[in-house]
Amino acid sequence: MSKVTIYSPPSAAQVKNCTADFDLRHAPVPIHLVQFDKTIPILAVALYKGGTAYKLPEDAEANVRMGKRNNLYVYNPVLGCNEGRTLVYVAVTPQMTTQDGVFYPILEVLAGGGVAGTSPLQLVIQRNPVQEGDLEDTSEAQTLADLVSQAAASANAAADSARIVQENKDAIQNANENIEAIKAAPANAKAAAASAKEARSWAVGDTASRPGEGMDNAKYYAALAQQVSQGAVGWYPNYEALYAAHDTGYDGNWAIVGDTDTIWVWDSDTGVWKDTGESSKFANYYDKTQIDENFYGKAQIDANFYNKTQIDENFYDKTQIDAKLPKPVTVTVAASAWTSGDYTVSWDDGSTTSYTTCATVTVAGVTADSRIAVSDRTRVTDAVRMVAALEPGAGAVKFYTNAAPTSAAVFVLEVSQ
Repeated sequence: MSKVTIYSPPSAAQVKNCTADFDLRHAPVPIHLVQFDKTIPILAVALYKGGTAYKLPEDAEANVRMGKRNNLYVYNPVLGCNEGRTLVYVAVTPQMTTQDGVFYPILEVLAGGGVAGTSPLQLVIQRNPVQEGDLEDTSEAQTLADLVSQAAASANAAADSARIVQENKDAIQNANENIEAIKAAPANAKAAAASAKEARSWAVGDTASRPGEGMDNAKYYAALAQQVSQGAVGWYPNYEALYAAHDTGYDGNWAIVGDTDTIWVWDSDTGVWKDTGESSKFANYYDKTQIDENFYGKAQIDANFYNKTQIDENFYDKTQIDAKLPKPVTVTVAASAWTSGDYTVSWDDGSTTSYTTCATVTVAGVTADSRIAVSDRTRVTDAVRMVAALEPGAGAVKFYTNAAPTSAAVFVLEVSQ
């Protein structure tokens, strides 16, 4: 382990502010991350002891401890501290965001031969819609050098990304303006490929996509027509007339015999003309009308592709997406709003917690089914720290604590339906 030294986050870092207290156990402010976030998010943890700012000793070491649901863990040193040694920086590593859900890591400080742990932080890790299959969920214990190296690499990557965006801003704008056509392109390409394959099946017959295509395609009939035209010896009313005109022949020679209305071919193995039984009227071949019936026309192709109206109906537009995003709402809980009583709050995991004080604040648009969370933009004050839990109600939000604040607590809430 290394002593905690002065550290400044890189400009590309996304710094998320939170607090931890060695004595008090207030409800932590949620820190929102997404599965597989790493390195760019850095937690800036303000240290307190009994509500008063705590300064790390010069010889102190500090680590983050985090357990996961599968009994694996994270145990890493902090990146460093600010110059006043009252704020420590924690890197978000890949193993901290492999699972979605709510997790409660703590900080531990080692100084003077002893160890002290803080109140828990609260990491709310949302599920990533695209899961990674190559990231193994393991325990993790890194060195400070590992974490600093990761943070530096991420900063460089972010700088490169910013440069690339700036250099290609016109192309990005064009892509944004044509996003609906871009989203439809994969489906159109897939349909076009299928149509091309079907067209080749009927023209050449080498796709193995339908039964009998080897003898039911334009290439086969063209070869047959060439063979027929080059080997024809004529029409004869009967076999005797054919034999009288051609008592010998060659492979590929053929004739039409009138009294059978069939095609006769020369068989060089036996030296005679043989009746194939195939009609000379080409009854077994497709004519133009039949071929037209077996190919898609423009109207049929159009009917099998999505047009712009259909695509618009099957994709969310910007207004619909925005309507589903959490809305920030500022709520003030006055010191006079608190009422004493016996209150119980039920959590998502089935557990409950009892509280002795509750405040109900009217908030337009909130229902009992709403999802609410404390935004990172909430300014952490002593009054805010004393609030332990909150839950939505019909047109209101309820706040709970075991000791009512003596001043107003102002929260920025993220509300979604």
